[in-house]
Parts: sequence; structure tokens; C-alpha cells
Amino acid sequence: MDPYAPCPCGSEKKVKFCCQAILPEMAKIERLQENNQPHMALQLIDKLLKEHSDNGWLVTQRAMALFNDDAFEEARDGLVPFLRNNPEHPLANALLALAVAQSTPMEKSKKVIHRAFLKSMASEPQIVAILAGKLVSHFLEEGHDMAARQHMAIVLRLGSEEDRQRTLMAMLELDADTGVPYPLRGGHPLPNYEADAELQSQLKKAQRLYIHGCFSEAADLWDKMAEQDPATPELWHTIGLLRAWDGDEASAASALHKAAGLYKDDDKAIDLETLAQLLDRRQRENSVVSRLRSYETDSLSKLLTRLDNEDRMCRVPILDQQAEISASYDLLNQNLPTEAELEELTLENAPRSIGRLTLIDKRDSSSPATAHITAIEGERLDTSIEIFEKAAGELVSLTEKDEEESEDSDIVAWYATDELALTESAFFPPKTPANIRRDLRREFVHSCIHETWLDSPQKALDDRSPREAADIEEMKVPLAAAIRVFDAFLDRRDIILDQNQLREDLKLTHPTPIPPNDDLDLNTLTVTQLQDINFEGMSDELFDLVMQRALVIKHCGFGYRVLTEFLENRPELAKKNQRESEQAYATLADICSRSLREEEAIEWINHGFERTKAEGGPFEAQLMWKMRELQFRAKDLEDPQLNSLLLELWNNYGAKLPAVRERLSEFITAMEIDPPWENAIVTPQSLGDAGTNWSAETEETATGEKKLWLPD
Repeated sequence: MDPYAPCPCGSEKKVKFCCQAILPEMAKIERLQENNQPHMALQLIDKLLKEHSDNGWLVTQRAMALFNDDAFEEARDGLVPFLRNNPEHPLANALLALAVAQSTPMEKSKKVIHRAFLKSMASEPQIVAILAGKLVSHFLEEGHDMAARQHMAIVLRLGSEEDRQRTLMAMLELDADTGVPYPLRGGHPLPNYEADAELQSQLKKAQRLYIHGCFSEAADLWDKMAEQDPATPELWHTIGLLRAWDGDEASAASALHKAAGLYKDDDKAIDLETLAQLLDRRQRENSVVSRLRSYETDSLSKLLTRLDNEDRMCRVPILDQQAEISASYDLLNQNLPTEAELEELTLENAPRSIGRLTLIDKRDSSSPATAHITAIEGERLDTSIEIFEKAAGELVSLTEKDEEESEDSDIVAWYATDELALTESAFFPPKTPANIRRDLRREFVHSCIHETWLDSPQKALDDRSPREAADIEEMKVPLAAAIRVFDAFLDRRDIILDQNQLREDLKLTHPTPIPPNDDLDLNTLTVTQLQDINFEGMSDELFDLVMQRALVIKHCGFGYRVLTEFLENRPELAKKNQRESEQAYATLADICSRSLREEEAIEWINHGFERTKAEGGPFEAQLMWKMRELQFRAKDLEDPQLNSLLLELWNNYGAKLPAVRERLSEFITAMEIDPPWENAIVTPQSLGDAGTNWSAETEETATGEKKLWLPD
């Protein structure tokens, strides 16, 4: 090395005046590390440390050699005494955080990690990115989505190219995760807080901590500022976000409630109150649990025979074909209706699903088959256990817990107490006529919105129901936020809520539309705020960005609004993006179908088909629209259009593509319906051209030879 270069040990001296004497040994250690010979490197390092105990390069190289041997605790013990004398050493701080994170629970490691963020971010960015990634994994496992996403942003800023690409995909997946309430997804920009002169020094320290990802320490400083300036909403807003990003969601909710109460802008207040209510519902004291009860059986076949004859159990299809599940049952609060009773089924006399039973066959000769009941603790779980044990009798025995398992090891899910009334599930037996099932599902959703939710007390409304809170002025902001929370609940179940109608019913004002200026930065809007953007007068360029964001978020109501605007009011943009237009019709059909708007779903499919045909789309593309229509119509085998659609597919498309007829034959066999083409009279005129120049009378082969066309 150049003798006047900075010494690699981190002493800030020149090599000539620092480690010149041991440079050959340092080079040898480096080669040993690169050649994956950590034990030999350790021997040489330990020998040198006897005379150079405070050499930062040797100490950190020793830690890295121990990392290669998974000796994280030994590495930690070697770094701690060095850092007592050299507390600012960047690499040593980063390596200590890695060692602690590998050997200590994450909650106890956070302070050391944050110290590394502060001391090492500038000079050791990739190690800091690794530490941030460990926090991402921890927060995802704990269900702290806002904290996980904010730490992903640190990895994006500091990680290697490979880490950044992987993290970007993970962030997009998190933003699109419909299992997470949409107000918690996406970015949440910090507000602009104007501090008084006497708070400026504290503010600068807090901002420095925030920039370095030390969110809890930054929030502690903002808390101290709040003691001197308690009436500024932006300050509490900041504290709430910082606490959420640190995974302290209870403290975050408390601060966000305060901010919502102080903001004079109702829209901002409602957005923050929505976050606070959602975070409150996650707290254990505001939740009930779903527990698992496990049993063993020596004869799964005998058990299945008994369960299939039980009146309060109904076998249901196994949706995940990859799972090792032999059978699955819904446990009901009353006997299954007979086939004769199904015609008279109403929402009042339909059974309710109170639990789920899954059976798994034995994996090998030494292990028994198992049965597992899951249900919400209390009456539902107790009744489910009683039904199963009575039906199974002596064929099953309760699986005993291991001594090492905790009391709550059988918890499989948490449900917000305020949502418990909404978790009731009407059960329609498999043989329920499709039209009755469809009508009852719609009636059930309508009842859930306009009766169950409106009349159920909520903690956020001081234990009042939304109907009771509607006439209380100080409840306006919490009630408006409760509608957002309810919309998030229904959105996770693919149901579109008419929020504006609900606001009018409860005498609430509508949110202020966000003007669509071309300089609007969508990244400054939360997912909730994005719903309030005004499309009127918006440029196609900005609208295209909004649509891309909507497709990532997957909020069914907002997606419906955006895609209908795209197809119905922006013909030039739709024409320019033909592939996106076709996908928009299909997506709208899916949204409507899942939201129980089956008739509208088929309308969108027909619109898509007609557009593809009018634009001269390929034969295969037109076929795909018809197959989509079949998929939707098949939900109701009494649909009067089903037979004519099957005939059209068989005659118009199956004549050109034999594989279509194979699929149709498989379809009618699976659905147990009579093939309409066996009794239909087929004429050339009935076939149509399916949008092609193909003639029904003759078909030209690949060789140019013409064949006479005959039915079948």
C-alpha cells in the first residue's frame, strides 16, 4: 500500500505511522479469508492481537472469521471491549449489530442495530442494508406491515443492486397484499412541522435520527417536544408514524388519535383516525382468538364415514390441491337442510358456519392420521368440539401438548372484537340452487352493511353503534373513519362498499376531492387519499399513472372506478393501449363477479368480446372471451343462456379447434349436465363466422386442398 494512504484499521492515521509493520500479515489474513480458511486466519489474527489488541482491522477481521464459523456470540464478545475504547468505529458497530441480531431476539437487538444505523450508514451501507433486511423479516413475521415497508425503503436506499431488486418486488407485493387493510399499505409521508426557535436543536437531532432509520429514538425526542408544544397536530402525526414504523402500534394509535383530534382539516383528521382505529383493532386487548384443537385417529376411513353422516357437518371442496388434506368440513350451528328444504331456504333459517374441521392422513406407518378443529374461542369453539367428539366417538383421541409448548401455542388467528359480529358466516349447502344461493348471498351482504354494522357498538365510537353516533357532533370524525375501516374490512372480502351512500345515511359530508393538477406527485398521497382524487379534467398522462397505482393496490372499489373511467371516458387512451383495454374488461368482470354483481360481470365480458371482434382481434382472443363467459355462466346451471353459449362454442369454435370440444366434454361431465349439442340441429347458417373469414361450407387445409364440411 501507499505508505501515505489512510490506514485500513480505521485509526485515521497514515499507513506509515500506524500498521506499516504488520502489513504483510494483514495481506495474508485477507487472502485466507477470501479463500474461505477462517480457522487459519483466526490463528494468525489471535497471534497479532497479543501485541496489537486495539487494532480495529484485526478486531473486525476476527469477527468476520467467526461469522464464517457461526460463532456469533464469540464475535460479539470480542467486539464489545474494543468498542468501549473506540465507540465511533463504523465497521465494528455494524458487525456487533450483526452478531447480536444473530444471537439475540430482535426486540432486544434493536438498540444495537439502531446504533449501527447511526454510526455505520455512511461508510458501511451494505451491512446496514442487511440489518434493515433482518428488521423487515421480523416485522413481517409480527404483522407490523407499516414498519416492514419503511425498513424496506432503507434497503432500497443502501443495498446492493440485487438486494434492491428483490426488495422492490417485496414492497410491491406488500402494497398489493389484500390481506392487509388498504389504509395501512403504501407510503405515509411525514407532515411538515414548524418548530419554535427553542425547539430547533431538538428538531434537528430528531430529524437526523429519522433519516438514519432510528425511529424509536427519533419519536422519543418528538415526545419531549410535544411536552412543550402539545397542541400542534403535525407533531403528534409525526410521532404516530414513527412509532408505527418502529412496530410500536399501540403507541402509534394513541398519537394518531391525538393528531386527528387536533387537525382542523377534517379530511386529514379522518385519514389519521382511520389509521388509529385499524392499529387499535390489532391490539391483543381488543381481540379474540381462534384456537386449534387436534386429535389423532387410527382409522381415517371409518372416521370419514361417520362424519359424512353427521347432520351438523358438511364436507366442502379442498381449495388448495397442494395441501396434504384428505377432507375438510364446515361445522354448523344447526342441522343441514334437506334437499326439499333447500327450495325454501332463507337468510333466517340458513345454518351458520361456526368452525372448520380438516383431516390429514398419516404420513408414514409410525404416525397416526390427525383431525384439526379451528374456531373462535368461546361458544363457537366449544360447540364445534362437542359436535365433532359426539360424531367421532371412540375413533379419536385428543392430542396432548408438548411440555415445551406455551399456553397460547394453539392460537391460529386473532380477530378484532369490534368485527366479531361481522365474522358470522351464512352457510349454503352445495346442493342449494344457484339462484337461491346468489340471492341469499346478496341479502346477507346487504344485511351485514345496513343492519349488523350499523347497529353494532364500536370502541372507537365510545361503545356506540354507528347509527347511535350519527347524531353526535364530536363523533363525526371517528364515525367517518369507521366507514373507511369498514370499507377495508369488506375490501378484503372483495365487496364494493358505496361509501358515499353510507355517509349520506349517517349525515356525514363527503371527502374533499383532490384536484388533478399535472404537478401532483402521487407518491405524496396515501392509498386512502388516492381514492379521493378527482378524474374530471385530469390529463391522460396523470390518469395512466393513477391507473397503474390502482392496479398495484387492488382496492376493488377504487379499481372499479378507475377502470370504468378508462374504458368509458378516455377512448383515445384506451385505443392507444389495446392490450391494457382488454385486460381492463376482464378485470372489471372479475371485480363485479367477486362483489356479487354477476349480471354486470357478464356485460363487461360481452363488451370485451365485441371490442376484440370489432378491432379484428384473432380467433383465439375471441374464443378466450367466450370461455370467460362460460366460466361465469356456469355458476348458475339454470342460466337460460348457458346452453346456447355451449352450442356456440361447440359449433363455431370447436369446429376449428378440436381441443375446444375436448374441454367442453370434460366441462359438461364435471358439471353433470346433458350436452346440448347431442340433440341440437346444426346447420351451416347457425355457425356464424366467429369474426373470421372462415367459411362453414368449406375449410382450406394448410396444403391448399379444400374439404367438404360436415357436422361433427
